[in-house]
Amino acid sequence: MKIIFCLALVAACVLAAAGRQAENHEALRSESSRQVADKPADYFGPFRINGETPRGFENFSFFVLGYREQADEDGDNRDALVPDGQGVVAVRGQVETLKGNLLDFQSVRLVESGPVTEFLPRGLPARVVRAQPVSLSFTTVEMKGVKYTFRGEYLDDPAEEDGGYTYLRGVLGKFKNGRLVAEAKAGFARVAYEEPSGEGR
Repeated sequence: MKIIFCLALVAACVLAAAGRQAENHEALRSESSRQVADKPADYFGPFRINGETPRGFENFSFFVLGYREQADEDGDNRDALVPDGQGVVAVRGQVETLKGNLLDFQSVRLVESGPVTEFLPRGLPARVVRAQPVSLSFTTVEMKGVKYTFRGEYLDDPAEEDGGYTYLRGVLGKFKNGRLVAEAKAGFARVAYEEPSGEGR
């Protein structure tokens, strides 16, 4: 009888410990970030090269990033900007050249990795953690044999440099007939929105 009682007591202790472990495990979950969704103006809009234009990019004017769907943009639907399980935010964009040519993004990835809210074990306050900054990469369609690529990251805080404020920094590339003809590190400043002219297409 004592053996049965001891076994029952051990089983109860194991179940209670497992319950506490599951409870703590649940408390360590993380919620999806809403960094872009909460402040799209920090990530969207026209971006121009901040400072002197690198050699080979004299015809590059600016690029625009925004909502993927026009209906979401019209309704400012922030829920459409919540990242998926891989942290990817659905967006679209285009490059405008100084000649007025518009090159839509053929592919684009706006990836949001942080901050996320981490819920700690019971009794401790939740905390905001940031794993990596928000990153952007895109490739435009080809027009007259030319296409542009970019890969970079948004800065946590704008940096004053080259006569303006850099919000985004990375590597800009230019291809001509499938061959890389120019590549440069560049900082990008956000500018007031300009309606693409569409001239010279």
